[in-house]
Amino acid sequence: MRSRVWRFLVLVLMLASGAVAAWSSWNTSRQIAQLDRGQRDLTDGIDRLLATLDTVTGAQQAYVTPSPGQGSANVTELIGQIRQNAERLRTQVRSIESGRALQSVTAAAATLNDVETRAQAHIASGQDFMAADLIFSDGRTADDAIASGLRTIRAAEIDAYAMARADALDFSWTVGALVLSFWLIGAVLLVRAPTPVVRDEPVSMALSQPLVTTADTMAVHNVAPPEGPDLQAAANVCTAIGRLTNAEDLPRLLQQAAAVIDASGVVIWMAAGEELFAAAAFGYPPQVIQKLGPINRSAINATASAWRTSTLQAVAGGQDGRGALAAPMLGPDRCVGVLAVELGIGHDADAARRAVTTMFAAQLAAALAGWPAASAAAPSDVPPLEREPLERVAEG
Repeated sequence: MRSRVWRFLVLVLMLASGAVAAWSSWNTSRQIAQLDRGQRDLTDGIDRLLATLDTVTGAQQAYVTPSPGQGSANVTELIGQIRQNAERLRTQVRSIESGRALQSVTAAAATLNDVETRAQAHIASGQDFMAADLIFSDGRTADDAIASGLRTIRAAEIDAYAMARADALDFSWTVGALVLSFWLIGAVLLVRAPTPVVRDEPVSMALSQPLVTTADTMAVHNVAPPEGPDLQAAANVCTAIGRLTNAEDLPRLLQQAAAVIDASGVVIWMAAGEELFAAAAFGYPPQVIQKLGPINRSAINATASAWRTSTLQAVAGGQDGRGALAAPMLGPDRCVGVLAVELGIGHDADAARRAVTTMFAAQLAAALAGWPAASAAAPSDVPPLEREPLERVAEG
């Protein structure tokens, strides 16, 4: 990705998705633990109801075959417990089938309680055979209905529990797969090499990029070695600059200098206070030059660095873009400006062009150091040299 902002955004989204996956895993574990606990409590409750029902059945049979320690009040109390515990199961069941079975259990428990009341009345009036007949007919039917309903509830809840647990796990795995896919895409975006871009901006914009020192740009380019500049032509330009007395002649000299070093654009930056201003240029439309604002002395770019350090700075163009040089214009006691040139592919590493650019900067410094443009009191809203020659050359 070309932009650091987009790369940072992808990284943030990857971390956020990882947090979502972690939360989903934790939530799934919590849901499964609740399902396990609920299913265990439901199963224990049903087992207790079946055990109580067996006790009731044995106690009622004792009416016909009496056994020590069994009383009628105990049976009535046990049936009441069955009805109460069956009502408690209503908040634990999940399936529709379990709800219907629970209704049948509640109805059968009410029937069993009625059978017990009537049997007790028969026993009290001495009609033991009628009580026994009632217990072994209607009572046995109610007992079987309760037991069958409880077993149905247990089987249905086991199925519902298994389905709910599988759904929770499926959701967790789905979230994990989506997050993993997003991480793979994000990793590809983060490690993918940026696409080379051919720069169309002027040299001053190229020189505003992070610094590349002169030593760093001496690496060999994988292009054909550029043909060196014409030294006799360079000497003629230096002579003409030394005889410069009129600002109107400066654009013509910049055009000649650009031809010697095969530069597509040239900008003279003159110092005024703590800023550099575009004083004259060649090779750019007027609207582009007008957009060039001042460069502060502390700016982190090659032009400002050349001004601060009084050393040649370079921006390597590589195989797919133009390079640039920023040569300090050194006066007797200070750097009065910077000569910025935009070169063809591979020319920024050519030692001869660097040397000639440095010579041009030195001659311009000698010619322009005493001009009013180099005054530290120059206003910040007016370029150091006259604007008319700059626009005239740009239009040409």
